[in-house]
Amino acid sequence: MRPWIGPLSRRIGAVLLLALVPSRLAASPPPAADEAQVERRLAAMGTELAFVLSGGERAALLAASEAALAALAATEARLSTWRAEGELARLNRQPVGEPFPLSAALAAELETAWACREVTAGAFEPALGALVAAWGLREGGRIPAAAALRAAREASGPETFRLGPGPFATRLHPEARIEEGGFGKGAGLDHAAAALAGSGVRARLDLGGQVLLAGEPRPERLLVADPRQRERPAVEVRIGHGSLATSGNSERGMSVAGERVGHLLDPRTGEPASDPGSVTVWAPTAFLADCLSTGLFVLGAEAALAFPERHPEVGVLLLEPVTGGLRARVAGALAGRVRAVAPEVHIEERPPVAGSLAPQGDPH
Repeated sequence: MRPWIGPLSRRIGAVLLLALVPSRLAASPPPAADEAQVERRLAAMGTELAFVLSGGERAALLAASEAALAALAATEARLSTWRAEGELARLNRQPVGEPFPLSAALAAELETAWACREVTAGAFEPALGALVAAWGLREGGRIPAAAALRAAREASGPETFRLGPGPFATRLHPEARIEEGGFGKGAGLDHAAAALAGSGVRARLDLGGQVLLAGEPRPERLLVADPRQRERPAVEVRIGHGSLATSGNSERGMSVAGERVGHLLDPRTGEPASDPGSVTVWAPTAFLADCLSTGLFVLGAEAALAFPERHPEVGVLLLEPVTGGLRARVAGALAGRVRAVAPEVHIEERPPVAGSLAPQGDPH
């Protein structure tokens, strides 16, 4: 799978938010009078998938929807570490030092995840499974003892796995595990969209709050929630293609022994990341939006807003609780595309830099 290739994508190789404070679909343009539309909603990848397909006859749209679902299911089967038989789960059990043969799909996904680590200076880390286990993030949360945290840090990070040479990966630490949570949904959305390529179908795919628009660009309005109250929309974002993913702690933060613990870990320290509110990223592919929303949340507010200066094809929206309201700071490709829908929201924009790739939604 080889979707959009731009400056950032070329740097990080063959690119294929977990939106934790979800984006929500606002009113979308209705289909043309002679145009069929198929809507489906079902469980997928541990969350809910909702999608709308249009642009063809109903029978063709139904067939396209089945192709997209099959691609998503194959991605989940390959990447889920909740399933012992999955390819990534088997890699996580591979004996130390013994190369594991990778499928072409998993090799490309890991290459991209490794490159996302590089472009975020280690704030996004795929080999984070030991730290996830130490903090009990799959079990309701806990505060690890100092020794357990040190051991988990030693079993996490770029020195615990090696990619290559060739289509192989090698575990270098007995407790090292790759955690798919920061890129799995993005990969699934991209594979679903790839299954629709060439069909002439327009698609709006929403997987657990991360949205991908595929096919002929058509303006859509997406709502992003107040990070303090996830059922309440704060701003509207207008895009025509690409993916929007949001990371934040409002949905999955935990309370452990009376202490609030965020589920987004900073792999550089092994501790929960500081909480700026929420970080929403627009990128041309869902994989990039997914991993960058996590990585930029971990990097913090100022670094997140500065990221499009080096990578103008990416858009960033930061929602920060402030005294008396909510500050929305916008940078990169999302400049001019964010509108407040709550009265206490104040928008501050950094002008787009040269080379920004417009998301093609009507900014007015």
